[in-house]
Amino acid sequence: MDLFTIRRLERILDGYIAHKVPGQVRASVRLIYRWDDEGLTLYEERPDDGTRAWTGTAIARFRQAEQRWLVQARNESGGWAPVPSILPHPDFECLLEQVELDREGLFWIS
Repeated sequence: MDLFTIRRLERILDGYIAHKVPGQVRASVRLIYRWDDEGLTLYEERPDDGTRAWTGTAIARFRQAEQRWLVQARNESGGWAPVPSILPHPDFECLLEQVELDREGLFWIS
C-alpha cells in the first residue's frame, strides 16, 4: 500500500478515535490501530491495574484485496473471519461506519 493511502487512513482513524472516545474517559479506555502484513487492526485498550500498562483486545481487522476493503471479526477460536453481513467495499470509511454501527454485536460490548 502506498504511503499516501496509509496516511489518509491514519487521519480518518485518528478523527474517528478522537470522536469515539470522549476526553473524560481516555484515562480508562483508548482505541488504537496497528498496521501489519495482513492489514490494519483496531484495538480497544484498558489499563491493567496490576502492571500499570495498557492491555488490549483486537476489535476488528481491515484488509485490502483487489482494490476493496473487507472487515474481519474474531471468531470462536480466536482467529479472524470475514463478516458476511459487511460486504467488501472500495471505500474504507464505509466499512469503518459499519463497524461502528455493529448491527450484529460483533465488535462493541453494549
